Amino acid sequence: MLENLLTLEPKSAHPFRGLANYRRIQMKAFIEEREPSAAVSHFESLIKANPEDPDALLGLGLAFQKTGRLDKSIEVLQTASGIDPNDQELVREFGIACFLAGRLDQAIKILEPLGQNDDVKSLYFLGRAYQERGDVDRALGFFLKVRKEAGEYVDLYYSLGSAYGRIGQKGFSHFSFAKYFELKGDRKNALLHYRTALEWLERGSPERDEAQRMVRELTQTK
Repeated sequence: MLENLLTLEPKSAHPFRGLANYRRIQMKAFIEEREPSAAVSHFESLIKANPEDPDALLGLGLAFQKTGRLDKSIEVLQTASGIDPNDQELVREFGIACFLAGRLDQAIKILEPLGQNDDVKSLYFLGRAYQERGDVDRALGFFLKVRKEAGEYVDLYYSLGSAYGRIGQKGFSHFSFAKYFELKGDRKNALLHYRTALEWLERGSPERDEAQRMVRELTQTK
């Protein structure tokens, strides 16, 4: 899951900011590797020493998320983003926590300014939030922007498949699900969805050509 999400993280050309980003990547790896309660305890001890350490607050908020304590995650990440409102990652993670807790309007309000700056991860969760609200056309617009910027992000294709399915675009829906399973390494389901996509995709379209190519490749390597 961590590697998947990191494909959406912005890359900084500034050397010092890049170092800070690396520290946060290490922090997220720490959270993934530890038991959730141990990670919570670790970051709580850091915050005791420095209550306004934004990195420690970010770590605690993400650790609470992993335990399923979303209200606590929101509380901590709101504090962190309040300490440094110019820190895009803090604000974004606050918005994502709101989305995960089902606070869709709040999540959209927080993430939309970041999405306007083409922050890819914010765009993805904006799409998810609008999809949950039933505004599928708007969600699809965000997902397509993400695909343009981060085409190898696996979960994006599941969201695209769901969105296309809800508006009756069966060819694009099955094509997107096929891409999702292909990137996950599930050849059986990828082949099934590519074959189904061929029944619905327009002849001569790039998607149909790719689906035909992938059916050949997956059949040969089955």
